[in-house]
Amino acid sequence: MTDKIATPRPSKGKRPQYFDDPNMDQMHSMIIALATEVSVLTDRFDTIERILDEKGTVSRADIESWEPDETTWNERRENREQLIRRLFRGVRESRTALEGHDTPVDKQ
Repeated sequence: MTDKIATPRPSKGKRPQYFDDPNMDQMHSMIIALATEVSVLTDRFDTIERILDEKGTVSRADIESWEPDETTWNERRENREQLIRRLFRGVRESRTALEGHDTPVDKQ
């Protein structure tokens, strides 16, 4: 067994830069990666809870083979959208302030 952690291969080509400070771009990338992980974990917990509700017990095989129905897909999509709205709330409010609006674009 190795103690080395495998990291994703680096992308080829130049990464897009959105901010004047490249450190801000790195921070932005890290936050988005963490948000992605939170979303995946949330879905996984949801799967475990649903299997437990249905069967009273859960195994790794149950988790890996479970397929969400349309209602579950829609609930998860809404949860992801809410997560994204919460993450970008400050950006949205700053943009709204710069545009001279008195109220946030998306109240949440």
